[in-house]
Amino acid sequence: MWVPYRCAEAGLRRYSEHYYAFDIWMQRGHQLGFFVPGNVVTGDDLLPRKEFLASVFYREHLALDDIHDVCFGILHDGSEPDIPIVHVAIYRSHAMPPFGETEKVLLAALTSHLREATRTGFRIAALERRVGVMQSAVETISPALVLLDAQGRVVFVNSTAQAILAANNGLEIVAGKLAVEGERQSRLDALLMVSPAEERMLKITHSSGRSGVWLIRVPMLLEGNAPPDARRPAIALMIHDPAELDTLDFKGFAKVHGLTPAETRITNLLLEHMSLPPISQELGVSINTVRSQLRSILEKTGARRQAELVRMLSSWPRRMG
Repeated sequence: MWVPYRCAEAGLRRYSEHYYAFDIWMQRGHQLGFFVPGNVVTGDDLLPRKEFLASVFYREHLALDDIHDVCFGILHDGSEPDIPIVHVAIYRSHAMPPFGETEKVLLAALTSHLREATRTGFRIAALERRVGVMQSAVETISPALVLLDAQGRVVFVNSTAQAILAANNGLEIVAGKLAVEGERQSRLDALLMVSPAEERMLKITHSSGRSGVWLIRVPMLLEGNAPPDARRPAIALMIHDPAELDTLDFKGFAKVHGLTPAETRITNLLLEHMSLPPISQELGVSINTVRSQLRSILEKTGARRQAELVRMLSSWPRRMG
């Protein structure tokens, strides 16, 4: 890739199609180890002028475009993540003398600024690409998700979570923060204050008695040296609506993790009731039996606790159709 300025298009095409293999400047620069970030070199630094003028690269290619010298500024060598090899190459016509020390000093003074500018540009591009991938993921394969900053302000809500919040089931956004009715707000505030590494669950019920939703606080990796005033996500909450259970592929989850039919039934009921006593009552078995089967499920799935298992189940892909 190149970004040309006042370079003949025919010459660029010739170079890419054939004469890159004869580029004696690049070959000699690599041989001599000159292409190090921050270095500035001219054609005369790379090889004797007599040798250059006799080369196929000059006689059959550069001479056609009235080029007889180059001054390279080496910005990046490809060793930094997301940043390719980047050189600045300035060419001179036969009407001008070869590059000398004056031009090298000038380009060297510019090189450090050009390095930072291109580094910033490539890193911004990489971040934008990652943000695009993550936004696509949370909209298409993630369950209802809400991200908040360290002060509890909502900074992102995916479309699935937006639909739940709009359903008037006891949870809403007020003045940029999640809010619930009455005394339940203190429990929600406590959920947001737990350690970022902890997984906790909280049921949000509606005053009318309608079935509510569950909030699941999930671990989120934080940037340790981030500016304290930056409005960036610090808290991740999944919203589980038991009314959406019929879309989950429980059979697929069970098959992947080797669950028995009885264990599969418990995973289904766990997302409906979120606690063991009502599961025990519905199945007509003792609470100890349910606990034993839950331990087996945790072992097979690799989940360390019930909250983590609920998160895994809520995140499992939905059935198509």
